[in-house]
Amino acid sequence: MRRVLERVERKCGLRLPRRVVAVGYGDDVGDLFVRFECVEDSEGEPTEDGRVIVYYDRRGSVVAVEITDITTL
Repeated sequence: MRRVLERVERKCGLRLPRRVVAVGYGDDVGDLFVRFECVEDSEGEPTEDGRVIVYYDRRGSVVAVEITDITTL
């Protein structure tokens, strides 16, 4: 998991939290969802290439990332 998050950081120019609270993987499409913090209200913003969606809370902190196709990292 650490290597995957490091690749996302390099690819997107982000600094992601290190504490992971939940991980979900969709076998059918190869997407990976990593949650760093449980919040009720978050908004996702795709990266330029659309392969990663970064979720922010109301303060602008990263609370989750979704990698839409893990094989592209």
